[in-house]
Amino acid sequence: MIEVLMTCPRCDAEISVDMASAVLRMDVTPRAEAELLCSCPSCERPATWRIRGDLVTKLLFVGIEPLRLSEPSLPVEDRAPDLPPLTLDDLLEWHLDLAPIWTTIPWER
Repeated sequence: MIEVLMTCPRCDAEISVDMASAVLRMDVTPRAEAELLCSCPSCERPATWRIRGDLVTKLLFVGIEPLRLSEPSLPVEDRAPDLPPLTLDDLLEWHLDLAPIWTTIPWER
């Protein structure tokens, strides 16, 4: 069990963060920066710390598995094809198609 002594940013209590119940969030691109997320045992609210340098390296060295996040993107083949922009005539036609609709029925459960 690996614990890190931190100060809660919300209640200023000295807490011991158990790495088994915390999340180490890192970007996909390797950097010596990360976020440590956990629930404070003192005030029971979520807490976040930006950690850098040696602490990130030590946590990775002892075997903490980080959650690696990246910007969402679509694969090249799944992107929408290039289409001509909408014209005023297209918008007018759409408006006329929607004119007879007065209400919508919500999905049935």
